[in-house]
Amino acid sequence: MKRLRHALTIGVIIIAIIIFNQSIELIAATGMIKVAESHQTMVGFGASIAWYEGTLTGHSYKNEIYDFIFDELGLDILRLRNTYRNGVLGSASSFAEIVNEFHNYSDGIPIVMISSWSPPQEIKSNNSVNGGGNATLKKDPDTNKYMYAEFARYWVDALNAYKAAGIEPDYISIQNEPSFDATWESCRLEPTETATIAGYNQALDSVYAALQRADLHPKIIAAEAHGIGYNTFQNYANRFDHDIVDAYGYHLYHGASGSDPNRVNPDLFNANLATIGNNYNEKPIFQTEYDQGDWFYTVWLMHNCLVRGNVSAYLWWELVWGTGSNPLIIMDGNNFEITHYYWAFRQYSKYISANWVRVTAEVSSSNLKTSAFISPDNKNLTVVVINTGSEAEQLSFNFRNFEVTSGQVIRTSDLEEGETISSNYDGSTAMDFPNRSITTLTFLGERTELQVNESGQPVRFSLSPNYPNPFNAMTTINYSLASENLVEIKIFDVSGRELQTLINQKLPAGTYALEFDAAQLNSGIYFYQIKAGNFSQSRKMILLK
Repeated sequence: MKRLRHALTIGVIIIAIIIFNQSIELIAATGMIKVAESHQTMVGFGASIAWYEGTLTGHSYKNEIYDFIFDELGLDILRLRNTYRNGVLGSASSFAEIVNEFHNYSDGIPIVMISSWSPPQEIKSNNSVNGGGNATLKKDPDTNKYMYAEFARYWVDALNAYKAAGIEPDYISIQNEPSFDATWESCRLEPTETATIAGYNQALDSVYAALQRADLHPKIIAAEAHGIGYNTFQNYANRFDHDIVDAYGYHLYHGASGSDPNRVNPDLFNANLATIGNNYNEKPIFQTEYDQGDWFYTVWLMHNCLVRGNVSAYLWWELVWGTGSNPLIIMDGNNFEITHYYWAFRQYSKYISANWVRVTAEVSSSNLKTSAFISPDNKNLTVVVINTGSEAEQLSFNFRNFEVTSGQVIRTSDLEEGETISSNYDGSTAMDFPNRSITTLTFLGERTELQVNESGQPVRFSLSPNYPNPFNAMTTINYSLASENLVEIKIFDVSGRELQTLINQKLPAGTYALEFDAAQLNSGIYFYQIKAGNFSQSRKMILLK
């Protein structure tokens, strides 16, 4: 009797283990990366050095800091402040040294962007580079017209001064946050002029016209608004000439619908991000400054900007700074500290570069915010996953039109800082994604839809993973035929019993999508098999109701 009870106990344990393992597999999410569905082309990731620039160039450990910036962070864009005043480029030596050192330390020359916080005081209405009181451009006392020509001359002279210092910017923003009346360096510009405030569109026209006659011709970002709420960006964009700008720019200091004073829900930005991303996507969109919320809020918002806002460039405000703020790198006296923001930002910036293209990433779990990017040579694919849920989740990947040969997994969480989790992962098996984590997966491989003949037909037979998987009732099965064949696709249960024939007919060469309705089946594991001539392949799918 004891032996019987012992045998029954072991049997129960074995059954429990089987059920437990199967239940884990059933709840694992699946991601589909659709390489052939492309979105925006990336300009890159960057950060600002706008003040205290001399602190970096004179720092005792600047060589180590530059190693962290380039070897580890992989920044594409450096944003500087236009410090030209009264014929003199303020901080010229420091800025020139920074740019030259950036060139020396980086593998390639970084993109340089220069924004103006304020024009010189002699053309400001309050005779000061600082703002307050809606300080704007001065009016000419003889004509009572705003000094747009003088503003344009300031920009041309500034660019010439920067060139003399060894800096030739790729992009400029003629006025940082024109809608914001700051007490520090600033200059108010309305979308178009009023009786008391100069117009951004007229200032932009003047600068553009002057640049056509100048030696340097940087691209123009407009309008670099303070935020995306209250239609602020659109109010400017609806008044300036789109033909003379090369990219759109904004910050994120407002634009989250509802109240989120503690900055815990980046999804509140999504409506405004999507409005701009969908209506102004004919040119690159830059998010050129932001630094609010904790590190996890930061990466979640970066995801939303990239996926909902179609942003092509994302810039952090403080690359290097002192204590008491949110820089990527803190410089404190003769010491420096790499912050958690740095490691979070690095999950994107190190593994996605200029000219990479965002492609479609679909995941069956709403908590796993996922984006994907492919390199220009189609051989490198980066997938970034952020778990916004309260629990760890499992996820595996299917790749449409990309064949993975190897992969690496890097993760940052509350307790991890850019740690390599795996150096041998192909995405096909489910792996854990902890809550409050950002995980970057870098895959080497080849884009497979290029393997077609002169007529555009597939050169090989293939059966793709179904999507979604797990699924509830409906899923799609994709397959390719290299030549005309009798095609048979059948469904089997986990014991190998044939349940259904989905197709049994002769088809010409081509790529096909087959919808499978499993409404009459119970939850569980099933298999689908294709036979076409000598080609045969089976795959597993999970029905979860």
